[in-house]
Amino acid sequence: MELYNWAHQILTSTKLEDKLFSPTKLTDTLVKSPLLIKEPARSYEMRFQKRSSSEKLPPFHEHHLEDKRAICLHRFAGHELLAVEIMAYALLAFPQAPKSFRKGIANTLKEEQSHVKIYLTRMQEMGLSLGDLPLYKHFWSHVKFFTDPLKYLSAMSLTFEMANLDFAPHYKSSFERYGDFASAKIFDTIIKDEINHVSFGYSWLAKLKNKNQSSWDAYTEHLNPLLSPKRSKGFIFQSDLRKKANIPNDWIEKIRQA
Repeated sequence: MELYNWAHQILTSTKLEDKLFSPTKLTDTLVKSPLLIKEPARSYEMRFQKRSSSEKLPPFHEHHLEDKRAICLHRFAGHELLAVEIMAYALLAFPQAPKSFRKGIANTLKEEQSHVKIYLTRMQEMGLSLGDLPLYKHFWSHVKFFTDPLKYLSAMSLTFEMANLDFAPHYKSSFERYGDFASAKIFDTIIKDEINHVSFGYSWLAKLKNKNQSSWDAYTEHLNPLLSPKRSKGFIFQSDLRKKANIPNDWIEKIRQA
């Protein structure tokens, strides 16, 4: 399947199975102009809803309740689906980007699809389906700023995905504390893949940035107005996971202090 057509299907189909379809073979030969999709097509059940201040994730002290843990997994599945759609957006928006960059995004997208699937499987065991609870636009509100690959990388790989290097271990340990090892195990996969995704982002930032600019300056310059380096970390800072993602020590300290 052609990469362009695959990304287009993900963003224009309202069917979840189309968004999660992962071709065994992908080609990238079509010559296309950039296509900017304003918003992904979704079924009524998966539509974006406005979030009220009361609809926050359950606090950690409520994780002893299965329904609260299920709510967390539903929210995370929604985040992963957004990541799938945003990466498809990048494939359509940057058709002239290096082929190896586009291939890397495609591989990352496939892993995000697998994350959605493992969340959905566990949610089903807990009696919950995607769309049973509201789904929010969240990360998609940043897409309008993705006018070049560096802005995409700075937001997705080096802010949102890097923050998950902190959040995923935190939720894993909390779920384990209350004996939900089936859900906790999901985060092992998430952490392993996020390390690779962050590493991909840093590697390509270094390749695409102005050669006279430091990687940190390139990162902060290409962050959109809604973001700051502080958004690239969670509650409990994981230096070791960032090191595994090949993030330099000076970066790690700047993020820690942000």
